[in-house]
Order: sequence, then C-alpha cells, then structure tokens
Amino acid sequence: MSPEPDDRDAALRANLATYTEFDERAYVNGAPHLKHTSIGRIYVGLVRDATQAVGRPASEISVLELGAGNGLASLPWLELGVKLTAVDSSREMLQRLAERSRRHGTKTTTVVAEAGDYLAASPQRFDIVTHVSMLHHVPDYAELLRASASRTRAGGALLTFQDPLRYDTMPRWQHTADRAAYFAWRLGQGNYKRGLKTRWRRLRGVYAETETVDFDEYHVVRNGVDSDAIVDLLRERFTKVTMVAYWSTYSPLLQAAGERLGLSSSFGVLATGRKPVAQE
Repeated sequence: MSPEPDDRDAALRANLATYTEFDERAYVNGAPHLKHTSIGRIYVGLVRDATQAVGRPASEISVLELGAGNGLASLPWLELGVKLTAVDSSREMLQRLAERSRRHGTKTTTVVAEAGDYLAASPQRFDIVTHVSMLHHVPDYAELLRASASRTRAGGALLTFQDPLRYDTMPRWQHTADRAAYFAWRLGQGNYKRGLKTRWRRLRGVYAETETVDFDEYHVVRNGVDSDAIVDLLRERFTKVTMVAYWSTYSPLLQAAGERLGLSSSFGVLATGRKPVAQE
C-alpha cells in the first residue's frame, strides 16, 4: 500500500529536522556503515563491482546518489572520479558534500529535492543509481526503487546498502542479538527519557508525526525492510541481482563479536545489467 501524502510529508519534515542541525561526530557514532571498517569494505566492494559492471572508465560513468547527505558515503565515488549527481532534501548537508568533492578535485552536481520528486521530474538517466542507509526511511521504498530503475540506463546498475533485514525473516535468536546489541549501545548515549518514550511507542507498534525519531526509525514500526521483495522487484529489471547480508551494530566490541559468530542484521543489494524497458 502506498503511503498517504501526509506520511510522506511528515517523513520529509523529520529528515530535515534531523539533518539541518547536524553533529557529524554524533552521526558517525550512530552509522555503523561509516563507523566500522569491516562494513565499509563491503560497501566499497559493491561500489567497485557496480562500476566494473558498467564496463567503462570511471571518469565516464554517471552516478545518481539519492539521499546523499553530507557525502560521507559518497567518498568511494569521489575517489573513483565518477560524474556524480547528489540529491538530498537538506541544502546544508549538500554543501558539506560539495566541499568534500572539491577536496577530492572533483565537481559534483548537487540538487536540493526529495528523492521521489526528483525522479518524477527529471528525465535524465544514469549509469548507476545508488541509495545508502535510505530505504528504511522511505514509507514506500518499493515505488522509489521502481522509479530509480526507470532512471538507470540500459546496461547500468542499481545499488542499495545499509538497510535492516525484515525482522521475521531473521532467526529469532539473531534478531534478539541485534536488539540486545542496540540497547546495550543505547544505554551509553544518554537522553533516557526520550529513549523510554520512544520504546513505549515501539512496543505499541505506533509512530507519531510529531516525533522526528519515529520517522527517522520508521523501519522499526514497519518490521524492517523486505530484502526478498526488493530482489524480486529488481530481477524483473536487471539481468543479475545479488543480495549481501551482514552484521551491523553500533558498538565496536559487539560488532566484532557478531562478525565472529557469523550474524546478519542488515543488507545491501547490487543489481547489474539493466534491461531495456521493452523487456520488462
């Protein structure tokens, strides 16, 4: 079911409220894919696989990054020297991305817009479309992926990364370990009053439009993100689709422990070989 317009508007307002006043150190502390080198290696590997699948020099490859934020997840693209277009609803975040791009000697095109609106309005196609730590914030992520695929050139690639697995597809003990790791980390972050109020809403399966954190963590109410549905959707549009599951939590100690045990809590998907639209 598609979200009501009010839901989408509330999600956008929540994202703007979260990222307009931005503490980068705190953000990295709460972003496992930026904090842990082991997860970073998985992401960089997928970026390189996507680039190689296109089959041209990186400097000739156009990349659309939706929900690009301040550019911390854009660094692999900047290092490769692709032609990057970055879309985000926060002007302040994109200004930081532009500064990073300049330091790498590259020029990034930045667009202040909500991702869905940009995809609907722009006729441009790209060799690669990418979303990092984004889908779980989007009420209708399936529709976003359909629109993203429509903006991917034939032979191109689509990449998603750092979204939580659907909870009821995980072994119960692994989901329990994931939640326990989160709460163990959360205890050291302070602001217990807000944390208890948020947890009470989670237990009741509700979210509030007035609470920024509820839309920032929309996936908790929605039972995670359906990786199987995403793979099925993309297989209709790409010749090869690979899902990578991995362990992702906030504490370095618990991250290392989960990796040693072979746990999985998050995933990324790389789809390559975009089919011509007539073949869909």
